[in-house]
Amino acid sequence: MLSRTLSRLTPTATPRLPAYLSQRSNSSNGSSIGSSSSGNGAIGGGLERNRPRAAEDISTTRRRLQYQMRKRGILETDLLLSTFASDHLHALTPSELADLDSLLSHIDWDIFYWATNKTAPPESVEKMEVFQKLRTHAAKRGSSIVRMPDLEDTSRGDK
Repeated sequence: MLSRTLSRLTPTATPRLPAYLSQRSNSSNGSSIGSSSSGNGAIGGGLERNRPRAAEDISTTRRRLQYQMRKRGILETDLLLSTFASDHLHALTPSELADLDSLLSHIDWDIFYWATNKTAPPESVEKMEVFQKLRTHAAKRGSSIVRMPDLEDTSRGDK
């Protein structure tokens, strides 16, 4: 009787995780949740935060990206990305904006460490022209004290 009860309590199959958790934990190199090792531009092995918005005009894209770069959740990344947005967002081309949108789908600490040369980024990120601009921006910032820039109109570079 006891063995039959125990057999019902002991799982015979691996418990199923929700789709968003199983995608994050099944990265190609077996690393932990949050690693950005997939080559498809999504975080943690397939979870996508940002989907392409075909009907979005360039000024709306700039405003959305400006907001996303200010409200990440990690202060260091917020400061790095918001100052980058203030200095460069108005001049980015549509393809660079698309790359930036893809870059923002990665985890905050990954972006921060890649931009500050603490860890090596994936090849797909390394190839992005906008990432090279972000890395240069981070290097110029040095260790100076910065504050979040005021919101301003980012549509000045629209064509």
